[in-house]
Amino acid sequence: MRKLLLVLFIFFLSLPSRAQRSYVPHSVLATGNWVRIGVKQEGVYKVDVAMLNALGVNTANLASASIRLYGNGGGMLDESVNAQNDDDLKENAIAMFDGGDGVFNNNDYFLFYAPGTTRWEKDSLQQLFHHHKNLYGDTAYYYLTVGGTGKRIQTAATAAAPTVQVNSYNEHYFYENDLVNLLSSGKEWYGEEFGSNPGVPLSRSFPVDFSGVLTGTPVTLISRFAGRTVNGSSSFQLTVNGQPAQSATIAPVSGYFLDHYATAVIRQNTFTANSGSLTIGCSFQPFNSNAQGWVDWFELHGRKSLVVGSNTPLFFRDWLSVGSQSVAAFTIINNGSGALTVWDITNAHNPVQMNTSAVGLQVAFNNDASRLREYVAFGSAGWLTPIPLGKLANQDLHQSSAADYIIITHPAFLQQAQRLAQFHQQREGLRTVVVQIDQLFNEFSGGMADPTAIRDFVKMFANPRYLLLMGAGSFDYRNRIFNNINLVPCYESASSLDPLLTYTSDDFFGLLTDSISLNVAVGRIPARTVDEATIMVDKIIRYHAKESLGNWRTQTTYVADDKDNNLHLNDAETLTADASAANRLFNQRKIYLDAYPLVSSSSGARYPAVNDAIVNRIGNGTLLFNYSGHGSFERLSEAAVLGMDEVNRFNNPNKLPLFITASCDFAPHDDPQKNSLGAAVLTGSSNGAIALLTTTRLVFAYSNRLINDNYLKTVLQPAVNGNRLSLGESVRRAKNLTVQGFGDVVNTRKFALLGDPAMYLAIPTLQLKLTTLNGNPLTGNDTLKTLHAYQFGGVVTDANGAPVNDFNGTVYPTVYDKPQTVKTLGNDPASPVTGFQQQTQVLYKGSATVTNGQFQFSFVMPKDISFNQQGNGRISLYAEDGVRDGAGIDEIPHFVRDDAQLGNVAGPTIRLYLNDTLFLNGGLTNENPLLIARIFDTSGINTSGNGIGHDIIAVVDGNENNTLVLNDFYTADKDNYQRGSLQYQLSGLTPGRHTIRLRAWNVANQSATASLDFMVVKREKLSITHLMNYPNPFSGHTNFSFEHNQPGAAFSVMVGIYTSNGQLVRQLQSIVQSAGSRNAQISWDGADASGRKLEKGIYIYRVIIALGGERYAGAGQMILF
Repeated sequence: MRKLLLVLFIFFLSLPSRAQRSYVPHSVLATGNWVRIGVKQEGVYKVDVAMLNALGVNTANLASASIRLYGNGGGMLDESVNAQNDDDLKENAIAMFDGGDGVFNNNDYFLFYAPGTTRWEKDSLQQLFHHHKNLYGDTAYYYLTVGGTGKRIQTAATAAAPTVQVNSYNEHYFYENDLVNLLSSGKEWYGEEFGSNPGVPLSRSFPVDFSGVLTGTPVTLISRFAGRTVNGSSSFQLTVNGQPAQSATIAPVSGYFLDHYATAVIRQNTFTANSGSLTIGCSFQPFNSNAQGWVDWFELHGRKSLVVGSNTPLFFRDWLSVGSQSVAAFTIINNGSGALTVWDITNAHNPVQMNTSAVGLQVAFNNDASRLREYVAFGSAGWLTPIPLGKLANQDLHQSSAADYIIITHPAFLQQAQRLAQFHQQREGLRTVVVQIDQLFNEFSGGMADPTAIRDFVKMFANPRYLLLMGAGSFDYRNRIFNNINLVPCYESASSLDPLLTYTSDDFFGLLTDSISLNVAVGRIPARTVDEATIMVDKIIRYHAKESLGNWRTQTTYVADDKDNNLHLNDAETLTADASAANRLFNQRKIYLDAYPLVSSSSGARYPAVNDAIVNRIGNGTLLFNYSGHGSFERLSEAAVLGMDEVNRFNNPNKLPLFITASCDFAPHDDPQKNSLGAAVLTGSSNGAIALLTTTRLVFAYSNRLINDNYLKTVLQPAVNGNRLSLGESVRRAKNLTVQGFGDVVNTRKFALLGDPAMYLAIPTLQLKLTTLNGNPLTGNDTLKTLHAYQFGGVVTDANGAPVNDFNGTVYPTVYDKPQTVKTLGNDPASPVTGFQQQTQVLYKGSATVTNGQFQFSFVMPKDISFNQQGNGRISLYAEDGVRDGAGIDEIPHFVRDDAQLGNVAGPTIRLYLNDTLFLNGGLTNENPLLIARIFDTSGINTSGNGIGHDIIAVVDGNENNTLVLNDFYTADKDNYQRGSLQYQLSGLTPGRHTIRLRAWNVANQSATASLDFMVVKREKLSITHLMNYPNPFSGHTNFSFEHNQPGAAFSVMVGIYTSNGQLVRQLQSIVQSAGSRNAQISWDGADASGRKLEKGIYIYRVIIALGGERYAGAGQMILF
């Protein structure tokens, strides 16, 4: 396929100027009744009464003058930002044949000209033409309505005396069969393959009907090929009717994945025509057995006689007669039957009928030839029939009012798009417009699914802020690949053979001026199904709801790949430093691969501890997750630190982070053949991410760091005058900063915002400040001593520092030790050992009550703290009242060892459970239970991790090689530093009996251990154990309980109560559900169905428990006294 020039992305203009263009106030589709028809090729089409009736048009007493035809042809829109593409549908002139009575009935019909979907570009220098096949579809659409007076084809005025005689014309022909996109990217598709592989021929023949060519005259052959040969040159040879005509040498490629995949060449030469029946032979000479070649297209250009056959129209034009004062006299030989009609179709919307004269077989006409004109000559046998497509509802996108937020959606997702628009209307007061993509195409590209129509539509609005595309796109606009999904088209680059220059980018729709700067913040929700669209809108709404409040909003996570001479670690260090400089509010966790043990496995070198650290961090909650390093659509890092296994372990529906992945093609959303990890994180479930700033193609680390850094400094910056920047606006500014400052436009375009551009990162808006320490004002030079108890006081304020006295909720303080220096391990020769600062050791984490904007919290300073480290201790504060939230930080510069006497303190008291606190020792669970620990100590619990062996650890089945360090999962109870809880999601346990042992330490370094036995049963099969009632014996009420292996499932339970001789006295039925593995929700008061208390004695109960198609039945006895 001819390589298209993308004017938009030739970024050499420095001064932006917003393209000036006026739009019609209303679409013609706004009123009237409309039907639609389609055409597949250039031709003269006939529409008769029968077709209108089939389309549902009422033809009774239909005035023929009222029939109107609209359509914009079938060529691709001009991608230039200043192009004046057709605005709305254009009326086309038609030729009406109604018998002269003015009524469209009986055998009446009308004709119209359609140029088809291929556009021929004039080459005035060579007096040739170059074809442009429509990339987006093979059907052009026309729209019929009745009303008013329609446009009719007019007859040309009498021309002046001719100055030149014409009896031949310039013919053009092309062959192009788009079969394969070699890199699944960009606009270039190639045709038949050549090679030595089985089933792939080395030569092919292409017959061409070029009848009527003037023998002995030159014919120009232009061809384009592509070849892939590693370390050697292959070639193509073309013949015409067996005679050599053309050769093309294909330069080699290196085979390196960053180099050109294949090499394309264009050749042009002439041969002498000796026959109109041509066979183009194409043979491939491979350099080696692995070489491949493809034909892209070829064109033929020559002179033919002006002869019309019996069944086909003649389309013609003549370069030779064109001159400034020229008038051409055309003479056509009519070999068909019946009269010949000639239209000047230079303006496809307004053909003009020529005044012709016929003498025998010759038909002649004169016309102005001061410029090149296109004609069609036809008889009745050459008419084509359009495809009836049906009725079309009224629409009027042109009347859309001013909009801040434009959502363009596939019709299947309309309900979700409207739900999201309403959410933003109500939350931020945004003016929203929701548009269905098919309606947009009707008004802005004549029905063709041309992506440029999206940008032309957006340009209609004055200064829109956001554009959301709801629906997945595809690099395959024409549905050639298996199971293609192309719901809302994306923009593809012109390049398709260079992996570094080919890309997809929704930036195209936001570039509204002739500069390199984005004017609109653009995002996409790449939903492929209604379920995925619903998941995303649910996520966005839930992200702003009460249940998503929490101190996870003060956490950020940075992951750096190993190898490459610590390139990615150093990049992450730059990012964390700049992010801290932009906003000190956030607590950073650095997960650098080379700081963890590298383990060899059958699938390669792996970092299992990093896998777990990422899953745990996502589960505990992090505002953003930032990755620097290698990656692909299947995983992050060659060591696979994030893959589908980890994503499936995510459990964070109310703690959704923004994912930033500065790695290669993490989310190629335009490739339906790839189920990418990025898509799984975003739309795969209610867990994962709220949005992605990610890549769609191969990218470079240096450029990645620049845009990543610019984005962090933008999206994390504190509010200015109460205003923060949305996700999309932050991306827009970051991209503009990157391309303006560094100039790597292509790499920047490969980054995409997958998510809602109008939403804001969940950064707390209010401020929290510490004011007192043990009742005295904080000085900024305060000291904390080990094993001393401290009470801090603080306030909630607005951004201006004014107290928020109506704030009543909970504050979540976290006290961090001083920064620690962590050394990498040098796991790879390309990863030299280096150090970095990490401030993650928690001395205290708890919660306290906020009353009228004021709060206090207390804790005992642990014995295990850092004394020799530089820097300050850090107190991070987060508070929420169910609607609003706030955050703040403070620093404590001095930590001193001065161990107070705590008395004879024993170790903590520990109680262990699985899934919920109803769990009993030895009970049932599934393979992935939630470990729950309740821990108490009068001095508080040590979570610092500073002392050797003083971590909270858990060991399953005595496997000391797989010790779980659980410091991060412990939180003290509200207003009580002595008591707290730990929750940790276990996973992958095998069926059978297991034991878990947990050890914890108090702040004085006294330890205690607890253990729990349990039975794992596969979740797929229902298992019920420990059916019982308690208390038993009883006098008032008793509860029926059982253990199961289906946490969260809803059971249908029926309890029958019988006397000792088998008489039914009471039946209880209920639907019960428990988060854990034990259920005790059914209670009996010792009465029969009428409420009468039963006599004392022994009673039998029978229980039936049903879940899905499975049933369990059990029985027992109880004593009522």
